[in-house]
Amino acid sequence: MDLKRLRYFREIAQEGQITKAARNLHMAQPPLSQQLRIFEEELGVMLFERKGRKLLLTEAGNALFIRSAPI
Repeated sequence: MDLKRLRYFREIAQEGQITKAARNLHMAQPPLSQQLRIFEEELGVMLFERKGRKLLLTEAGNALFIRSAPI
């Protein structure tokens, strides 16, 4: 698991949108979307349920978000 992708995941989860997360991370939206897709493939689970532009955490995504919380 790549810590950079985990950071991207957490930012997307907090914002609920890739566009806003990309802005906060000072990067373009397409590479961030690609990193999320790669991360989901690497883990073998869907982390978000897509509702148009809005992203909602799946059960697996929520578990990862909770376990990856900064101390």
